[in-house]
Amino acid sequence: MLRVNKLTEEEKVTLENMKKSHPGNLPRMRAHAILLSNTGFEVQELAEIFSTCRQTTATWLRAWEKKGICGLLDKHRSGRPRKDALKIVG
Repeated sequence: MLRVNKLTEEEKVTLENMKKSHPGNLPRMRAHAILLSNTGFEVQELAEIFSTCRQTTATWLRAWEKKGICGLLDKHRSGRPRKDALKIVG
């Protein structure tokens, strides 16, 4: 059974801050999922809460185990940003 156990107080504070103030929606969701997993929620329950598949949610938990907070951040993607992500200067 995949679950996050025993977060330190520092990790909890960092995840709470990320959940509340990170500019990206996905990293906020991932941080929230880690916090909920620590309180006893299982992967399937988290998948239902965040409207993701079980595999995606499990990937978030494994990324936390392997890389910590860095595993929850979006990786850089090559190519041009989406049109809605571009800022109009003028």
